[in-house]
Amino acid sequence: MSFSTIEFYPGPRVASIVLNRPPVNVINFEMLNDLHAAWDEVEGLKAQVVVISSAADSAFSAGVDIPDHMPDRIGPLLKKFHELILRMRRSDCITIAAIHGHTLGGGAELAMMCDFIIAADDTRIGQPEISLACYPPVAAAHLPAAIGLHNASEMVLLGEPIDAIRAERLGLVNRVVPREELDAAVDSCVDKLLTKSSVALALAKRALRDGVGDQFEKALARSEEMYLTELVKSEDIIEGVRSFLEKRPPSWKNS
Repeated sequence: MSFSTIEFYPGPRVASIVLNRPPVNVINFEMLNDLHAAWDEVEGLKAQVVVISSAADSAFSAGVDIPDHMPDRIGPLLKKFHELILRMRRSDCITIAAIHGHTLGGGAELAMMCDFIIAADDTRIGQPEISLACYPPVAAAHLPAAIGLHNASEMVLLGEPIDAIRAERLGLVNRVVPREELDAAVDSCVDKLLTKSSVALALAKRALRDGVGDQFEKALARSEEMYLTELVKSEDIIEGVRSFLEKRPPSWKNS
């Protein structure tokens, strides 16, 4: 199967998905369709481990395409993105995100849904959506339990990215390595996983999901509903997108 925005390398035990939509892997419908198709392949292969990485020099992913945040476009894209997030979260295969550079918005959320996040030391990870007068539903549902409410509030409400070292300190990423050692660090993690029983790994991941219950899925459903029934009616979300595209400060209507 051919893909236009990613590279997919199947394997009997390890599969690799490489984001490849230059220059910074902005997520759009085309990429989401490719990611869903790749995940279909992953499920068919019954891969034990899936590695998600980036072919871009300066970014894992800069997030969802800015024009797609407009109220008349965001609904279908948000639903398709959240379907992918839930497929990854419910999967029995072990997922590893190898991130570097700009890891923002939906790109950061994609990485957060992986079981392991290994970050290069040049990583800047964040949720800048608030500057567009919107918010990140996946991060809002995931971060409070992952790093605590106050740290989550800082990331979501201020929208300022944090560096890799702070992300590691918060528990947002597992490990930080020099950029030139990122591939080797991921390979080391994969090699360790491959020494384990695939049955035990799958069941252990299910047990971990049971440990947190359905809190995330319920929170994501509420977050998505609030976004699509309340936020998109705001004049400010239109102003946020337009001001960004026009490279000017926003003039909020606060309505």
